[in-house]
Amino acid sequence: MRKVWEKSFWYSFLRKYVDLCTRSGFASLNIEGVGNIPKDACVLLAPNHSAALMDAMMVLLLDKGPIAFGARASIFKKESTAKIMRWLRILPLARQRDGLQEVAKNFATFDEIVECLAHKVPFTIYSEGMHRAQRGMLPVKKGIFRIALQASKELGEPVYVVPVGIDYEYFFFQVGDAQIRVGEPMEVSSYFAEHQDLPPADIYSDLCDELHSRVLGLLGKFKEHRHGHKFLRFLGMVLTLPLFLICWVGALPIWLTSELILLGMKDKAWTHSVYYCVRLFLPLFWPFFSGYAILLNFYRNFFD
Repeated sequence: MRKVWEKSFWYSFLRKYVDLCTRSGFASLNIEGVGNIPKDACVLLAPNHSAALMDAMMVLLLDKGPIAFGARASIFKKESTAKIMRWLRILPLARQRDGLQEVAKNFATFDEIVECLAHKVPFTIYSEGMHRAQRGMLPVKKGIFRIALQASKELGEPVYVVPVGIDYEYFFFQVGDAQIRVGEPMEVSSYFAEHQDLPPADIYSDLCDELHSRVLGLLGKFKEHRHGHKFLRFLGMVLTLPLFLICWVGALPIWLTSELILLGMKDKAWTHSVYYCVRLFLPLFWPFFSGYAILLNFYRNFFD
């Protein structure tokens, strides 16, 4: 099978379209701290996980080059699906709840992650092990640091765990603002060297607490909207109402299709992801949806 770090013409070509689709889904999208990601180095990206597939699309905006991901192993059961996931640079990671037999397969995945890092392709691991649609972060699992330490020993060079905070103004409502913040990197092997007098379990626990704290520090800092004079804002709302109605009608195929799909889904953390996938396959209606998102956000801010 093709390695996730290998170059692919079609992957690179489609990435431009995918990234544009990601940016078009919000009233505004702010990215900060990309300079904190070490260049030409072994990097494990560690974002919070609150919006299923959409979180991965947001991470891709951090680098124009390839970025690989880990995902729950149950997705890879069908061979055809596994091939597609690998083409998308996604590798399976089993959780303890999947059973020892599945977890044992992680060792092969770990070797591939190390190989990926050796070719300086960033690898993304959701250190919480699951997603939930709310601002904050669940306890961090030590797996990401075990992989980092293994890679550092095998490659003989530093491996950096980089905290990433992905934040959405609304979790169950598609439009609104979104932001991505990248924090200072953590170098795992040097941390172990500095604390070699402690038991490994304590070191892993400290690293997990530190990563948890750093990611939380990157969340919940949306810029305040500059409202300006109330009368001028009201006048702007009245004047743009015809344009809003046009955009609303033009965006119907996207948001109506998305809402119908979401009716049959119990996990509403997929809200952003469903809207994203529908936009991906209906690019003709992007301009209407973007205008609808921006104007609706403007109206909501006025009434708030």
